[in-house]
Amino acid sequence: MNLKEFSKKTGIPVSTISKALGNYKDVNRDTKNKIIALAKKYNYVPNLYAKTLASGHTFSVGLVLPFTYSYEQKITLIDFIENIHSKLHSINIPVIMLFAKDEKEEIKALDKLINYHKVRLILLNNTKKIDKRINYLDDNNINYITWGRCGKEAKEYSWIDEDIEYSNKLAIDHILKKGHKNIGYIDSDLKLNYSLLRKKCFIDSLKKNKIKINKKFFVNGYRDSRKKTVQNVKDLLVNNTDISVLLVSSHLFAMYVIEACNQLNKKIGRDISLLSFDSNILSTMAPNITVVSQPVKKTNEYFIKIINSKINNLSKNYNYLYKTKLVDNNSVISI
Repeated sequence: MNLKEFSKKTGIPVSTISKALGNYKDVNRDTKNKIIALAKKYNYVPNLYAKTLASGHTFSVGLVLPFTYSYEQKITLIDFIENIHSKLHSINIPVIMLFAKDEKEEIKALDKLINYHKVRLILLNNTKKIDKRINYLDDNNINYITWGRCGKEAKEYSWIDEDIEYSNKLAIDHILKKGHKNIGYIDSDLKLNYSLLRKKCFIDSLKKNKIKINKKFFVNGYRDSRKKTVQNVKDLLVNNTDISVLLVSSHLFAMYVIEACNQLNKKIGRDISLLSFDSNILSTMAPNITVVSQPVKKTNEYFIKIINSKINNLSKNYNYLYKTKLVDNNSVISI
C-alpha cells in the first residue's frame, strides 16, 4: 500500500499523514496517534527512501564483517543479515557491507563507508569494553546502533542487548534444580563486553547460591580456533572428573563441546550434562541441547524500529533490553 492508497483508505489528507508519521510538531498528538494506529492496522509502511531523497540526503546503512569469522559464526549472522537486508530493502533503504581481516582494517572499512559510500548509520556487533570502532565513530560524530552494549567510554548511543542477568538466572536455576553443583564453564572471548558480563553474572550466581568457585572449572574458548577449544574442553573433563554439567557461553562453543565429548566417548545427556546460551539452532542438532535462546526475530524487529526512528531523527538514541527463554531439550539430567 502506497501513501495515496493509505490516504484514500483512511480519508486523511496525504500531507497530514506525512507530517504525522514524520513526527512534525504542527500535528496534534491525538491526530498523530490515530494515524499511527491506522498505519499499523492497514500494515502501511512509509517509503522512507523517497522521504530522504526529498530532503536531499540518501539514507543508507553500513556494516563491516570480519573475514576471520569461522563457518559456525557466519551461520549465526546469516539470519540477522538476511532479515535486516530484506526489511530495509522493502522500504528502499540500501545496506552496504564491507569485510575486514582485523581491527585496523575494520577502521579503514568504516572510513570508506562514511566518506566514500556516504553511509549515515552504522550497525555494529561483538562490541568490546574498549572498542576502537566506537571511538572512531564518536570522534567523527557518526551515528551507530550496537548489538550488545559497549564500554563506559562510549557517548550516549543506540543499542539492543540481552538481559544477561535474566538469562543467567534461567540457566543457573535450571542446573541447580537438576541437582548439579560442579559446573564447568567454557568462556568466550573476554575482550567482548557480553562475555565479561556473562562470566560476572555466573560467578555472582555461584556466590549467591553458596557454591564453591573452583578456578579449575573455568576454561577459555577461542572463536578463531576450533582445535584449541576442543582440546581445552577435553583437558577440562579429563582432569576434573567431578564436573557433572558444562555451561557454555555461546552456541559456537557448544558445537566444540559436542565434538570434544564425542572424542572422549561421553554421551551428552547421559555421561555429561550441557546447557548453552545464545541460539536455538542447537535445538535442531543431534544431540539436542538445552539452550537459553535469543529471540532473533524480535531483535531484528528492534533494529528496524530504531533505523526507522533514526531516519526521522538521527540525533535521538534508543535502547532495547530483551528477554531470553529456556528451551529444555533434556541435555541437563537430574543427579
